Amino acid sequence: MLTILAAGSVFFPGLFLLSKQCLKSIPALRWSEGDAVIVSARLVSSVQAVMASSAGYIIASSCQDIIEDQHWLTSTYIMFAVPYFVYDIYAMFMCYWYKLRVKGHEEASAAPQHMGSAVRSYLHREFLMVLHHVVMVTVCFPVSVFWRQGKGDYFQGIMFMAEVSTPSVCLGKILIQVSVELRLKDQFGSSSHVHATN
Repeated sequence: MLTILAAGSVFFPGLFLLSKQCLKSIPALRWSEGDAVIVSARLVSSVQAVMASSAGYIIASSCQDIIEDQHWLTSTYIMFAVPYFVYDIYAMFMCYWYKLRVKGHEEASAAPQHMGSAVRSYLHREFLMVLHHVVMVTVCFPVSVFWRQGKGDYFQGIMFMAEVSTPSVCLGKILIQVSVELRLKDQFGSSSHVHATN
């Protein structure tokens, strides 16, 4: 159990850092820190969503009795994915932080100058999303792993499949960001440091 939690704790932040480093260092890209953070966060969200919806399909399709049937992947994936929600609170804050710093962004003039005020502003603006993530870790995780006692894996699989649209949403935002980035580079030249944050 702890091994699976540890694997998730390494996998999601590790994928984020690897992706960010690649986007910043690959010669054809060389994106700014802010752009790399935002795209990397979306990439990790997409990977988690593909994994969750795939696990959900496998679990739901293997259950004949929707109450009693069990699948080993249910508790295993829950344990693996719980660290994602903790990581994602941090990733969402980093995206928020860099979005506020983008020159010309509608909120740039109101951007908090200190980390403490930025955290307060982030929690005020993204309260429901942060609350969702906190509830997933503090309520849904113990209920799903311990309280249900192996019953209702089918319904857990159906809930995992709710993530199926996330990769499309993230890909759309990434393509918009890349398109804007390329247009700005064409307009201002490749030597300019431009931001294409959405």
